[in-house]
Amino acid sequence: MNVRPFDFRDIAALDDTAVAIRTWISKSTSFFSDYWVEATGFSAKLELGAITTESYEKVLSEIPRHDLCCVAEIKERSSSVWYGSSDQFRIILSDLLCLTPSDEGSDKDLSAIETDLANYFIARVADSISRGWMGQGDLEIEVTDLEKDARKLRLFRGKDLVTKVCIEVECKGGKATLNWLLPKQKLPALLDETVDNRDGGAPASPSKELIGQLPLEVVTMLGTASIPMSELSKLKPGELIVLDQRIDQPMVSHVDGEPAFECWPGRLGKKQAVQVSKCLNE
Repeated sequence: MNVRPFDFRDIAALDDTAVAIRTWISKSTSFFSDYWVEATGFSAKLELGAITTESYEKVLSEIPRHDLCCVAEIKERSSSVWYGSSDQFRIILSDLLCLTPSDEGSDKDLSAIETDLANYFIARVADSISRGWMGQGDLEIEVTDLEKDARKLRLFRGKDLVTKVCIEVECKGGKATLNWLLPKQKLPALLDETVDNRDGGAPASPSKELIGQLPLEVVTMLGTASIPMSELSKLKPGELIVLDQRIDQPMVSHVDGEPAFECWPGRLGKKQAVQVSKCLNE
C-alpha cells in the first residue's frame, strides 16, 4: 500500500473562509448572468471551483508565461491577481463572438478584438463580485487591462501565502476557469464581516405563495405483475399482462413516494387522467 503524506491544503475548501467565498460567488452570479444576457442573449453563471493555499512564488512558477493576467484591486482592502489561459478566455468569448469554441488547445495569442472583449468580460466579473459583496458597506474592485506573464506582477513577497480561488464560468460555449489569487493573511479579515453578517441575520422563511408553487411529483401506478424470466423473454406485441389491480378497486396515487390519494382512472381529452375520490392523509 502506498502511503501519501496528508496535505492539510486538501481540506481548504471546508473552512469558514471557503464557505464565505462560496456564498459570495453564489450571490454574484445573478448579476453576472444579467450582464451576459444583455450582451449575448444567453445566460451564464459563476461557480466556485477548487480552493488551495500555496506560497506566492510556487503559484507564479506554475503559471505559463503566455497566460493573461491583471491586477484586481479591492479598494482600501488588498490587491489580488486574476489570470487565465487564452484558450479559457476563448471559451467565454465564443458567446460574445457567436462562434463555436474549438476543441483543439493552442493558447495562441488573442487578437486585438478578442483582447478588448476579454477586458470587457473581466470588468463585468469585477462589477458582479462587487455587487455580490455581503459585508458591511460597499466593496469596489478595479481591474487593470490584461497582459501576459503574471511573474511581472510582484504584488507579494515570494514566501507569502496566497489563496488560489478557481472561479468557474459556465456559459453557452462551455465551462472556463478564471483563477483569483488573494493574500492569505488578509483574507480572513476581509471575509470575517461577511460571515458575521450572515450569521447575525434572521433566517429567511419562504412565503406561502412561493411554497405553493413548489413542484411535487404525483405517481399513480396502474398495477404490478410477476412474470418468470422464461416467459418475459417470449412476450410479443399484442399479448396481455394481467395486473394485480382489480377494476372495481381504486388506485393509489403517491406524492413524493408517500400514499396520498385514492383515485379512479379515466381520460381528459387526449390525455390519461385520474379522478381523486379520497384523501388518505386527512
